[in-house]
Amino acid sequence: MGRVIYEEQTSTQVPESMVVHPSDDAWHPLRDRYYIEWWYFDLVAKDGSIVRGQLFVAGDVSRPNRVNTGVRASYLKTDGTEIRIEKRMPFSSFRASTEVCDVQIGNSFIRGDLSHYEVHIEDQGRVLDLQLDSRVKGITSHACFGDKSRYMYWVVPQPRCQAKGTFSTEGQTHTIEGVGYRDHNWLNIAPLDLLSHWDWGAIYAEEFTVIFADIMTTKRMGEAEIKPIMVYDSEKLIYLTTARQKWNLAKSDISPDPVTRVGIAHRNHIRIQDDGFSLEIDLQLQKVFQRIDLLADFNPLMRFLIRTFKAKPTITSFFSVGSGKLLYSGQQRTMSCRAVHELVKNH
Repeated sequence: MGRVIYEEQTSTQVPESMVVHPSDDAWHPLRDRYYIEWWYFDLVAKDGSIVRGQLFVAGDVSRPNRVNTGVRASYLKTDGTEIRIEKRMPFSSFRASTEVCDVQIGNSFIRGDLSHYEVHIEDQGRVLDLQLDSRVKGITSHACFGDKSRYMYWVVPQPRCQAKGTFSTEGQTHTIEGVGYRDHNWLNIAPLDLLSHWDWGAIYAEEFTVIFADIMTTKRMGEAEIKPIMVYDSEKLIYLTTARQKWNLAKSDISPDPVTRVGIAHRNHIRIQDDGFSLEIDLQLQKVFQRIDLLADFNPLMRFLIRTFKAKPTITSFFSVGSGKLLYSGQQRTMSCRAVHELVKNH
């Protein structure tokens, strides 16, 4: 049985070991068949529409013909209709800096300096342009699996940002303005072998933001949990813990998704209890807005074998609303909130 190497700590400011540097949001090319890296963003617009997307690269970079790269973006309108961009490209179309966030795939790109980013994603007459601006400083975190040569990094340069831009098609341009989130991940592990499932989410209230992840490893990794959660006010981090016993995510009213058959919780309850700090948020599911089959790009035979004998990996994305209460600096505050969150299910 392997072991998870992960530091547990609690703080009211960003620890030195978790400070985000420009190079953390750059490209980290690896000569490893399990290497995957992506730059992600999402936002909830003022009218309730949702925009999200990513640029990604995966595969041993020393073997260009086996590297996959591409872009994704979606605009989910309030009436439930979705406009999507999804394009795969050869590795020769990929360009990126290893010092700062400056990533280009064909004509699409993301570039920025931790506080300001420009995003452009296009394909066949559909174009997303965004400006992402933030004042609060994010964090970087990682876990190792078995030993320090196998790892997964999670960098959050923008826990909360103000987003402005447009999503254009050949016939219409949609103006976008709202609150959003930006992160960046890279890993060189086999997720189906080491990670069972995880919940992740960004919760937005008027004055506060909560970012969380609750990751469960497989039996091979001792079914260990990795549980970072961060709470921000309008200007800075006010609470962070990676200690498993200090917070909890409880699910209830669970029923199978009609498409994937994955169990979907219609209520999620987050609770932090610590000396001088407590938080309770109750989220009620409003809609499942995206389902992703993580084996969609595999050849049919390999996809059948993995699903039959190993796993049926899926990502299910949710939009929820809720309420909560926060005890901070001796004052009790109530909040109304919206959340974009996901369940990644491997087993």
